[in-house]
Amino acid sequence: MFNNSVKIAIAGIGTVGKGVVSLLKKNSFFKNLDFEIEITAIASRKKITNIGPQLKKAKFFSNAESLINFNNYDILIELIGGEGGVAKKIIFDALKKKKHVVTANKALVSKYWSELRKLSIKNNCTIKYEAAVAGGIPIIKTINDFLPSNKIKRIYGILNGTSNYILTNMLKTNDKFEKILLNAQKLGYAEADPSFDINGTDTAHKLAILSSLSFNMTMKLKNIYFEGIKDIDLVDLKYSDSLGYKIKLLGIAEKKKDKILSFVFPCLIDKKALISNIDDVYNGIMVETDFCEKNFFQGQGAGSKPTATSVVSDLLSIIRNKDGLALLSIKENKFKFIDIDQRVGCYYLRLTTLDKPGVISGISNEFKKNNISMKSMLQKDTYSNNKGHATIIITTHNCKEKDMMNALRKINKFKFVLKKTVFLRIENLTN
Repeated sequence: MFNNSVKIAIAGIGTVGKGVVSLLKKNSFFKNLDFEIEITAIASRKKITNIGPQLKKAKFFSNAESLINFNNYDILIELIGGEGGVAKKIIFDALKKKKHVVTANKALVSKYWSELRKLSIKNNCTIKYEAAVAGGIPIIKTINDFLPSNKIKRIYGILNGTSNYILTNMLKTNDKFEKILLNAQKLGYAEADPSFDINGTDTAHKLAILSSLSFNMTMKLKNIYFEGIKDIDLVDLKYSDSLGYKIKLLGIAEKKKDKILSFVFPCLIDKKALISNIDDVYNGIMVETDFCEKNFFQGQGAGSKPTATSVVSDLLSIIRNKDGLALLSIKENKFKFIDIDQRVGCYYLRLTTLDKPGVISGISNEFKKNNISMKSMLQKDTYSNNKGHATIIITTHNCKEKDMMNALRKINKFKFVLKKTVFLRIENLTN
């Protein structure tokens, strides 16, 4: 594919970009290669200091859009981010010019999945995006290179380190959401605007990519039901813990005959499950297949060094012609999507009620009307001292979400119910 020299253009020198440049500047890295990597262009809004010998010949651009009129490169490394704007322009321009692309841009890859595939096939070039999902975990390579002989049945995981850090440390420190989020921002685990992390969008973008890969289809963000963690209360983390569960923000994609289930939501997971023990900023992913059965991956899901490692891994894979172009030409499958109201599973409920006779029977009657059966019930209010009030914790057996929502609409209108009922899904994930 290449001669002895490969020319690289890098766009975006933020957290990940600095990690990539640092890795490429390492003398030990270059000594182990049987070819020369020449960085011919760097696009960065900020001035770069401590330029190593590998970067001295590079042309510097303050505006990445200038790369559209620059052709002296073989591979574009795009680390700007965002589903549109200059990132989209330079990636599509590179592919049209038959240049290879390496990106960490989950938003763009998930939105333009089909278009990027078709364009790369048409122009006999490659776009790789290992760094777009789960940082330093090689999950994309696993699906592409290790599991193409298997049929993936289900893939799920903790895909956002910020949310996982918050949920872990709320319970660990006994502090509320807002304080832990502030700590995460101070430590660099959360952005100044953490919206995409805590509202589930980031996880949904990553799940869209994993779903598209796993089931050879195009998964759009609009096809994914997603919720975040901003409404998770410390008391529910405590109650869940006492019941033998942990609360995690999970992305789940599953093939059921000719339909795909693709959800993102915070849920209760049994402490015995592998995924429940992934804490702090770490990510964890389980891939279930028809032949290899279960493969579990754990690692750092974000950060400069892990993500830069994925970027450079993709770079080397292209250079060594291990890019799997043949697999990209497979015709895409078409699926219908399962709505969240068709989910079948267990539920955790926390009700705040008056402490009076008839409360339990009123709730039980409504459950019965909607084909819902209780699995457990805790009536003692451990975390509140309000006299005359009761906290009731209920877990259920499997039922349809549609039935649960119907029951909760009625229950929340009862005069003895003082606050809107908190509900969380329970996922039965066996190892």
